[in-house]
Amino acid sequence: MRQKVIIVGWGYTSRLFLIRSLGEAGCEVVVIVLENIKTPIFDIYSKYVSEVVRCSNKNDLVNILLEQCKSSEGKPIIIPNNDMSVSIIDMHHDELVEHFHIPHIHHEQGAITAWMNKDRQKALAQKLGLNIAHSLGIIHMQERRYDIPPGLTYPCFTKTREYIPGYKHTLHHCENEDELRQGLNHLTTIVSNATILVEEYKEIEREYAVVGVSDGEHVIIPGIIEILQMSEGSGKGVAIQGKVTPVDGYEDLIERFSQFVREVGLVGLFDIDFYISGGKVYFGELNLRIGGSASAVWKLGVNLPLIMLKHFRGESIEGMQTSITKTATFVNERTGIDNWYVGYYDTKKYRQLLASDISFIKDDKDPMPWKRFKRFERFMHLKRTIKKLMPWKKSE
Repeated sequence: MRQKVIIVGWGYTSRLFLIRSLGEAGCEVVVIVLENIKTPIFDIYSKYVSEVVRCSNKNDLVNILLEQCKSSEGKPIIIPNNDMSVSIIDMHHDELVEHFHIPHIHHEQGAITAWMNKDRQKALAQKLGLNIAHSLGIIHMQERRYDIPPGLTYPCFTKTREYIPGYKHTLHHCENEDELRQGLNHLTTIVSNATILVEEYKEIEREYAVVGVSDGEHVIIPGIIEILQMSEGSGKGVAIQGKVTPVDGYEDLIERFSQFVREVGLVGLFDIDFYISGGKVYFGELNLRIGGSASAVWKLGVNLPLIMLKHFRGESIEGMQTSITKTATFVNERTGIDNWYVGYYDTKKYRQLLASDISFIKDDKDPMPWKRFKRFERFMHLKRTIKKLMPWKKSE
């Protein structure tokens, strides 16, 4: 019997990694797409996808899972790939767990969502001896109104305390109160109520991440990901290019991160962001799902989704590769073309990015998503040419 896996979420590059890593292992893969129907999507053309379900209204997700995705031949495994789908599934744990294997924390409904709280994460990080950016204050936004507490120092950095959709657009570096107000006024266009953390600003010298899997007791973190280029504009906060390396020299840090995940109690996939400022390593945040950068780790031999699957099925992972042994660069073609199109860099730079060792979309074993992407790329080239020749004409 083929294991049924349901991949739920937004963003075709991270979904595509999950599709391929489990499809190659012989799983039956169903994809639930939480995106607008007009959004270009290429992962659904993978040869490993057996069914695609569109879910434009997030409130319908649980009903779709219960009505269309159950199996009489064992429990399917649900893998959410973005914070929204993680939270929806977590907040309906008790309804879903009877029929599916799902990520969880001690099988407590809402526990994963509760750990999305940045204050809670920072408190645990500090307890474990990790450096953090300290809070300067809290701003409560209610009905799109807010008051800035007195005594804040600048520069500062803002982020939401809890997860909200589009939360990366709430990240602002503010040199003074005017810039802080600009950032908060922008936030009012996204949400009407939110709790905003104001932190001391740290000048980031280098950004990193780790990806991993946990069964609640044992944590596997196979390598270190260094971010070489970060996306700008609407995709800010997503890596375009990076480098993945073995954990050599980072053993103590890896153990602290592993202890962090064990104390949280997560059963599932995860990634952790961290950075270097002033020569010190600072904890950024724990994402209670895995990001697209894990594709690079998989292509270097460590199949984290398959390890999670084996845990859910009660199977041994003996003999499976759990650490990477070499260094390679990778590129996220989706964020690359978006940044190229709006002019953050030229065509030569875009081609250099595509020459990275590992591609998220291009894959000789599963060529159709790349063929579809290349068709989209040609369309974007045409749009960009029109925009340059006729700047007064809206080509969006």
